[in-house]
Amino acid sequence: MAHPITKNQQDLCSALRSSAELIIRHASELIRLFTDNQQREHKEDAERILEAGRDLDVFVTDMQELLQKGESFAPLRHDIRNTVGLVSGYAEILEDEVAHQPKSLAELRAIQKATGRFLSSLDELSALVSDEEQASSVDELISTLSTTARSRTEATLGRKVLLVDDNDSNRELVGLQLNRLGIEVAEARTGHEALSALAAKSIDLVLLDLMLPDINGYDLLKRIKRDKNWRHLAIIIISGVKDEQSALRCLEAGASDYIVKPVNATLLRARVTALLERKVWEDKESAYLSNLEASYDFIRKVFGRYLSNDVMQRLLYDGDGLTLGGERREVTILLADIRSFSVISQQLSPEDCVRLLNNYFAVMTDIIMSYQGTVDEFIGDGILAIFGAPLSDALHSDHAVACALAMQQAMPHVNEYNVASGLPAIDIGIGINTGPVVVGNVGSELRTKYGVVGHHVNIASRIESCTVGGQVLASADTLAKMQATPHWRKTLEVNVKGSTEPLQIYDLTGIGVPFDIILPERDVPMEFLAEPVALSVRLMQGERLSQSVGVGYVIALNGRELLLELDLSLSALEEVQLMLPDEGEDSLAYARVMGVDEASRYHVTLTSSVGRLRNLLEQRLSRKS
Repeated sequence: MAHPITKNQQDLCSALRSSAELIIRHASELIRLFTDNQQREHKEDAERILEAGRDLDVFVTDMQELLQKGESFAPLRHDIRNTVGLVSGYAEILEDEVAHQPKSLAELRAIQKATGRFLSSLDELSALVSDEEQASSVDELISTLSTTARSRTEATLGRKVLLVDDNDSNRELVGLQLNRLGIEVAEARTGHEALSALAAKSIDLVLLDLMLPDINGYDLLKRIKRDKNWRHLAIIIISGVKDEQSALRCLEAGASDYIVKPVNATLLRARVTALLERKVWEDKESAYLSNLEASYDFIRKVFGRYLSNDVMQRLLYDGDGLTLGGERREVTILLADIRSFSVISQQLSPEDCVRLLNNYFAVMTDIIMSYQGTVDEFIGDGILAIFGAPLSDALHSDHAVACALAMQQAMPHVNEYNVASGLPAIDIGIGINTGPVVVGNVGSELRTKYGVVGHHVNIASRIESCTVGGQVLASADTLAKMQATPHWRKTLEVNVKGSTEPLQIYDLTGIGVPFDIILPERDVPMEFLAEPVALSVRLMQGERLSQSVGVGYVIALNGRELLLELDLSLSALEEVQLMLPDEGEDSLAYARVMGVDEASRYHVTLTSSVGRLRNLLEQRLSRKS
């Protein structure tokens, strides 16, 4: 049966609808602002306000229908207040977060103003229809709860909340409110039950009453926050004490919020939802960071075989790690090369060749990194290492020299593996130079490498080309920058491509404190042959052989060191090809001129330890003995 609505009731319903429409309009504008500013989280909160505003508009229609039937709208009032609380709660949260955005803040304040008018109009309408009954008892209040869940979100569905309260009615009421949000509720009546529940279940949020029969809530809060497994938990304190100091103590102890009884359902819902939403994002962030760390671990494992840790750190963590370009910096460059590797590689299968190189590179790379060097690249059988980049190092020259000496010290260990594996023993020569170069990312957008370029890199390469096996040659520039004391066997002056003046280089044998590295002495007396052994000698001109062939005689030897009488005139550090005429190409070997004595005899060092020459000469020496 229809019941006429009075003019005052109609005016108040119109005011309610007008307030709901204002909430909808300002929420829609808020969504537009957040969309333009790409503020996704804020937009989602604004969408919740919009949804609640539309629910309020529906509630106004429902109230009008009830009034027309002459029925009370008391059962609706609780849901209406909860919905108004959603609007107010989310608007309050957003106000704190967008305080620096005037337009958004203005829309939120307009929403709060409209919400206040809505509540005021609702209270007037309630008074007007003499519907002032308040659900004072817990049972009465529970009976008014709507069974329709309007506010379930990803943040609340399936989440687990631990409700700690010794009052059964309070637990039932709050539990129902949380269930409406799709939350699974675990209950505890005492502090010890709460601790047991935390140990047994995965909990997302704790609602904690301060008054418990065994452990007071404040002490329980501190115990939870001291535990490394639970300290991340959000905890809302529910207290019957309206005291600012109590609230402050709880917040300082780690509580996320403090609510005074009687608990406003709308406020509780808003606070719980907000904290669970934060938990959702924290879980997503944690999962994202775990996946990111797993990706970084994969990158480090894969590319750590090609790049030093320093370069990887720069690529992975620096904002400009992949930006093309470089900077000018003083560094020390180390170049190491296996002597006569082209000859060695021709006599090995591809698999054995790679096995030999992998063992050598593994040992050398560890040594280089231990002296703060960066392996820039492997160039065939060569190693290019940088000291002083990408991380600055005031002792880059000292570290490079100490590293080179340590690399030579490690060669017996490398050769032990080679011999045990059926591979040939190898020797390396190392050249070092110091000077300003350009370091940085070079290449294209598709293929980039961290590298070093410049004149002093070329000089380091020229110095390395002058070495023989077991030797470390360093420029005067490198020694001038060192703080530790270097030791050398002799100095040499050589003309190298790229330098207008003769280059002074040092044949290093050791370095003083704090490194204290000394190479074994190589000056062992020669053993003379009973009869000189004739050799054909051809001068190497770069990568080419001279057309003219000279004749020489080996008169003494010691391992790789030969003493020759020649009909050619040679200079120090020139490279020659040697061959026994009666043995042919099987006896080919290469040697570098180390000097000439007072009797015009040449001291040469074999740079290749393969072929039959060395063995044949040693056999003739043994026949003499």
